[in-house]
Amino acid sequence: MPQDGISISLEGLDSLLAKLSAIEKPELAIRKALRAGGNIINAAIVERAPEKDGTGGTLPEGALKHDIITRVSKKAEGDFVVIVGPDKLTSHVARWVEYGHRGVRGGTSKVLANGKTKGPGSQTHDVPAHPFIRPAWEAVHTAASEAIVTTLVTEINKQIKG
Repeated sequence: MPQDGISISLEGLDSLLAKLSAIEKPELAIRKALRAGGNIINAAIVERAPEKDGTGGTLPEGALKHDIITRVSKKAEGDFVVIVGPDKLTSHVARWVEYGHRGVRGGTSKVLANGKTKGPGSQTHDVPAHPFIRPAWEAVHTAASEAIVTTLVTEINKQIKG
């Protein structure tokens, strides 16, 4: 017994481990659970994504809202990951919108660590940040986590009972 007098006893662990090892498709349960949580985050990002006001640019109206994806994949190490965010068409624009950027005319212009600029372009204006991805995450990450756990438990129970 520990010095502080607290002890924990787990009963039925062998039975639980046996049932879990009998699951035929654990990857399917994991993927469904991650997708359930990812879909909640996806909806929150889409809800907050700004609409283009028709001024300039090459992207069509609503491109940022329609290009938010949820992708579940398995890493080489065997871990699963869910990625939610802008896909290839709008990822660069989403970064500019989320963090703000400088408007540059006449070529490229990079701000160096010392504050000076490098490149032929000249700054014309600053575009303020319009965060929509981080606030979406902050608003729903608890609900997304709960959806992952609930879906995983449901899927495991289906496979154990089935």
